[in-house]
Amino acid sequence: MKLLKMIFSRACLTAIFLILQLVAIFAAVYFFNQYFIVFQILSSLLGLIVFLVIVNKREPAEFKLPWLVLVLLIPLFGVLLYLLFGSVRLPKKAAAALKKQTDALAGYLSESEKDAQTLPPEQLGLRNYLKANARTFGSRGNRVTYFKLGEEFFEDLILSLKGAEKFILMEYFLIFPGKMWSTIHEILVEKVKEGVDVKVMYDDIGTLGMQKNGYWKTLRREGIDCRKFNPFRPVVSAIFNNRDHRKITVVDGKIAYTGGVNIGDEYINEDHKLGHWKDTAIRIEGSEVAALTAAFLSLFSLESKEKLSFERYFPAQTPRFDDEGFVHFFGDGPKPMYREQVGENNYLHLIYAAKSSVLITTPYLIIDHQMASALRNAAFRGVNVTIITPHIPDKKIILDITRSHYAYLLEAGVHIYEYTPGFIHAKSVLVDDEIAFVGTVNFDYRSLVHHFECGALVIGAPCLKDIKRDIEETIARSEEIPQDFRLKGFARLTASILHLFSPMF
Repeated sequence: MKLLKMIFSRACLTAIFLILQLVAIFAAVYFFNQYFIVFQILSSLLGLIVFLVIVNKREPAEFKLPWLVLVLLIPLFGVLLYLLFGSVRLPKKAAAALKKQTDALAGYLSESEKDAQTLPPEQLGLRNYLKANARTFGSRGNRVTYFKLGEEFFEDLILSLKGAEKFILMEYFLIFPGKMWSTIHEILVEKVKEGVDVKVMYDDIGTLGMQKNGYWKTLRREGIDCRKFNPFRPVVSAIFNNRDHRKITVVDGKIAYTGGVNIGDEYINEDHKLGHWKDTAIRIEGSEVAALTAAFLSLFSLESKEKLSFERYFPAQTPRFDDEGFVHFFGDGPKPMYREQVGENNYLHLIYAAKSSVLITTPYLIIDHQMASALRNAAFRGVNVTIITPHIPDKKIILDITRSHYAYLLEAGVHIYEYTPGFIHAKSVLVDDEIAFVGTVNFDYRSLVHHFECGALVIGAPCLKDIKRDIEETIARSEEIPQDFRLKGFARLTASILHLFSPMF
């Protein structure tokens, strides 16, 4: 029975459909190459045209290179793969709908140029870039609380959810069964009975195989307005690369959370299969909560295809906390919704702006030449560049690709540590003890190119001391990678090959 259940599961059937499609593509390519010389000539010409299209695209060189290799080596199959997977853009219809929703929601965000003009020139430049390309504004008067562990975040989140009076908005890459979700779920069901508007959205692929098929319908029957983002269907297409990797909770428009923590027991150290799970999150109170609300509603409206009354989700007044610094929440995602790779450029701008230190925590270090050069150049300038990555990986091959970048960075004086107690999932950057980023953006191609992401810049706030202290404590529990580190043997070869093709997926 278990075998039959596994064979007829959604994940297994999806895999079978995808394999059959790929086999059909291979068979067609083989047939035409084997028996039609003219078709081979035409496919070569088509390959040349696609080659020129790729070369002239405004994309990073690392993204172009693997496609050029495929198109030159196997023209027909390479062209077919490019047509299926080569676009990192949203479909036109979805992009237009998302832009419409975002434009409508922009009116609920308060643009405070007075707050922004109090920033020093370098910090004002960071804010101006985000304003121009992420279309959010940032503001002063927000209280930010930093959580150095997922369990601390969870404890605070539960209190906020229990106190909800009007609405709860929750958006996560994955929602896995277990203590964390069952506790949250019980509260959400009770809140629905109290008349609270509860909306939940999770990513379909992120949760694939962990929740029962159609689980979102179960939640809807309980009164929770639930959607799964970009439902995966067994069709070979790059559209399904655009995943919702964001983590957002908003309660009554007064309290909001973001950071690295998903809804799953490993994130709160109830599951120890990867050792100690190190993650971080922040709570925001104040006018900047509106930016997280707008971010949630834009994607939720896109997925639900319903016309929502936005006004009810934005309180007429929000508290203002003096001497709390400047906070700028922003989102990132595929083109053409976002004209640039906002998440990556935010990281680059932070590294370029550093004068004394750049402290980074990331679960993955799969970076392009531009990012590697920025880190190296900062170290050459005398900036203390420190990166913390996991010692116990969630995927062994990903750790090998991460480690394949070590030598190049180490020779420039970058300090690299691996978190020996387990897996570090936190995505944070602290620059000169004055500016921090906490959010969902990994240092890898999926986050920087394909996914919807989010996070917040925090400038001059008291919580920066907590972030600094946490990173120092994490370094104390980590193992420093020696300057003469070299990835060896089969791992080095495998990582080199996979690194070439990693921008594609």
